[in-house]
Amino acid sequence: MSSIRASVIVVGAGMAGLSAAQHLFNAGFTDVQILEASDRLGGRVHTYDIGDHNGRSALIELGANFIHGTHGNAVYSLATEHNLLSPFVLLDRMGGCVYTEDGRRIDQSLTDRVWKIFHEVEKELEDIVSENTDPSADVGRYMEDRLQERLGQFAPDQQSDIRALLNCMLNYLSLYSAEDLEKVSLKYIGCYREIDGKNVILPKGFRSIIDVIAQDLPPNTLRFNTKVEKISYLNTKTVTVSCQTPSGKRTFEANHAIVTCSLGVLKSCHSDMFEPPLPTKKVKSIDAIGYGTLNKIFPKWKEPFWQRGEGRMQFAWKTRNTASRTSQWYKSLFGFIEILNNDSTLCGWIHGKAAEHLETLTDQEVMTQCVTLIRQFRGDPKIPAPTEILRSAWQTNEFTRGSYSFLSQMSSPEDIACLGEPLYVEEAPVVLFAGEATHPHFFSTTHGARESGIREAERLENFYQKQLRP
Repeated sequence: MSSIRASVIVVGAGMAGLSAAQHLFNAGFTDVQILEASDRLGGRVHTYDIGDHNGRSALIELGANFIHGTHGNAVYSLATEHNLLSPFVLLDRMGGCVYTEDGRRIDQSLTDRVWKIFHEVEKELEDIVSENTDPSADVGRYMEDRLQERLGQFAPDQQSDIRALLNCMLNYLSLYSAEDLEKVSLKYIGCYREIDGKNVILPKGFRSIIDVIAQDLPPNTLRFNTKVEKISYLNTKTVTVSCQTPSGKRTFEANHAIVTCSLGVLKSCHSDMFEPPLPTKKVKSIDAIGYGTLNKIFPKWKEPFWQRGEGRMQFAWKTRNTASRTSQWYKSLFGFIEILNNDSTLCGWIHGKAAEHLETLTDQEVMTQCVTLIRQFRGDPKIPAPTEILRSAWQTNEFTRGSYSFLSQMSSPEDIACLGEPLYVEEAPVVLFAGEATHPHFFSTTHGARESGIREAERLENFYQKQLRP
């Protein structure tokens, strides 16, 4: 393999940045530096060790939780190649029992029937014809209307439970966009493509994927605690990247920069980060694409109050939380699931405005509310309080400013393409963009992030191959 002497700076050591750097080195680039603002690898992949479980680490996933699909998934392929899926564990967020706010478990046969209808209606979203759809239409209203039509077949005495199940399922669907459904575009909902296969858990944590990518990188490639403040792309010879490091200001120069910071960071920092400013069209796309927040809550007990396999619970409220997502943030909580290799900790999922509000509360406030909910929905006031609580805070994290992207009513597939378009100087791709928000079909996913990083690395590889041709 011939060496390519062009220098490349990769901004960010998340899935996209590490994948880009890995591909560049494999393609023969010898001078690649990764600048990471935080003190760790992974970005929005963040596996956290909270103790011991039968001699093994008890892990929680503050960020990416599982591999979405198995057939043609770049992350699944990597995990399989490196034997990271033993034992093979599937995650079904929809499994388990559904409880009402009056402490009653909804009949399982009714729950199963309603879930089946919900999935059938959800499947219809893939067939939405964008040309025939109002740009202002949202996924929340569509799902409400279609489900009401389908659920009218049930008996009158079942309607209260069906309404509660519907509210639970809409909270579930919101997890896909990390945003309240009325903000998600119906017109372009079909742009996102599901990969066939189940959701797969990484037994050693999602960081095991990050680690196998990073092990391919040469020594001294990574620079941690190096916060990029300015990217200047004034000529074809160099991109100048100005950073803040623990030892003070530092400037790096390269022929190209691949920017993989989150859409949330671009939304909040692009005007100060780029010199000259980004093209107006790209700025409009950054502003238009939606970017949601999904947070997780991990209450931990000294001893579990549940038997293994019986701790999963979903919350079915009688009324949908649409007007008070801050004061009643807990109504956006889908429920709790059990965690692999962690018998005394549960994981709760919450999205959108409520997830953002969660970050303003104290641990004690969150812990008190969570145990109140669990006691209420399980109908057991004797359930003990957790001994501690851990939680993510992606919106206030200055290096993420949220969780992942979605197409809002203000955006279109053209905005995703525009966001991923490089900045050229004299036909050279000088500043390139990768990350889940730049993938046309797999936005919001780790496999989308990985594919986008490889895409931009290949763009540079192809650029230099053309230069070398006689």
